[in-house]
Amino acid sequence: MKGLGTLLLSLFVLALLAMARFAGAGAIMASMSHLYGERVVSTLGILTAIAAAIVLDRFIRTLYWDGYLRRKLGRETPAVIESLLTIALVMLGASIGLYFEAGVSFTGLITASGATAIILGIALQAAINDVFSGLSVNLDGSFAIGDWLTVYSEQFPEAIYGRVQGITWRITILRLSDGRRLIVPNHVLTANPVMNHSRPRGAKRLFVEVPVSSNFPSERVVAILLAEAFRAVRSRPLSSAREPEVLADRFDSDAVYYHVRFYADLDEADPQSAKSVMSLALHRALQRHRVPSPVTQVELVPPRESAGDVAAEARKALGDVAIFQNILRPEQLDALVATCQARVLAPQTVVIRQGEKGTSMFLILEGAARVSVHMANGEVRDVAVLVSGDMVGEMSLMTGAPRTAWVTSLSALRVLEVTKESIESLLAAEPSLLERFSHVLAARQSGLTEIANSSNDKDTLQTDILSQMLQFFSRLGARK
Repeated sequence: MKGLGTLLLSLFVLALLAMARFAGAGAIMASMSHLYGERVVSTLGILTAIAAAIVLDRFIRTLYWDGYLRRKLGRETPAVIESLLTIALVMLGASIGLYFEAGVSFTGLITASGATAIILGIALQAAINDVFSGLSVNLDGSFAIGDWLTVYSEQFPEAIYGRVQGITWRITILRLSDGRRLIVPNHVLTANPVMNHSRPRGAKRLFVEVPVSSNFPSERVVAILLAEAFRAVRSRPLSSAREPEVLADRFDSDAVYYHVRFYADLDEADPQSAKSVMSLALHRALQRHRVPSPVTQVELVPPRESAGDVAAEARKALGDVAIFQNILRPEQLDALVATCQARVLAPQTVVIRQGEKGTSMFLILEGAARVSVHMANGEVRDVAVLVSGDMVGEMSLMTGAPRTAWVTSLSALRVLEVTKESIESLLAAEPSLLERFSHVLAARQSGLTEIANSSNDKDTLQTDILSQMLQFFSRLGARK
């Protein structure tokens, strides 16, 4: 509205000047001496030409810069560009007015003021340097208002990271990540390296370095780090647009240094904040899996992993699963572990196929897996990422129902497979477990489907699941 008001005022002034110059010229000449009358009329003509140039400038500002760029596209026009166009149009209007009203060539004016321009140029060398640097920035499009920049300069104690808020004739205004504003002379930006995090658009790749003791198996480190990275990038400001990766960068006698590469949207957070999010997630994963850090002095190395350690890991993992927790006694849990099989799967291995009938479920010990659903229209929709401690496929194992989703390994995957035969041996020894399992499955299924909270609905669901389980384990049903 402000821009429209200014435009209407400019049109009104132009109309008054044009009427005074063309309609009132006779009255002016009649009321004054010939010499003064001609000067007044010529002045009105020059002012009319300048007013016409200003009206044209107001049109461009209101319709294009404010109406189209700022409001429709959400882009800001640098002040230096707007000012340059205004000055150019005013100078054009003045030169046209001088030529037609006074016969003065604008080129002659520039030539006559050459000596003055040289003196001013020497006195204002720094300011002129900033002005032309600002023009260079806007013409080559190296950055624009809204872009996030890192500026490297010997004038700063460390690299400066901030978002461009404005570009004027002499300065560029950066809003720093801590909320402060930094005024940077334009020549600093053109004379030093500047990293533009906003161009090209989209997520940018970052990395964090993770040192791990050289005694720990590298394939397990890669699987653990990659699994956690896959889970971390599902949260902002990190991005899952491209998959993370883990590379061994270098090693020495004590440690192997891994680089975890990932992508982040730097329009939402500065690089250091994005790295912090990933670093904290990786640190938690290393602690959870008890991955040793490098020791530069003396380290007591534990013996290599034995079969007993694997069994203990499997026993603890199964004991933490909801379907077995507080249901199986210690001796039953030991019997289940003895019948389970630990498997190692390569990345991009299909663990479960949607629509197939399942006779096993999988407990993830290390690594990450993607859960996706193939829709009827052909769309593939990612549902979740499974990591260490997650169980998948238990409903199909217990009821024989078809698989409802695809599960594909994202990294090297260590899983514990629990088969139908393993469950049958437990149920044969204690058939009452069947009802307890159905109760846990019904509680979980009711939470997933968000059905009514009444006990009748839950009891009905448990009865249906128990019926399916009895039918699936038909030999047990006949025995019962």
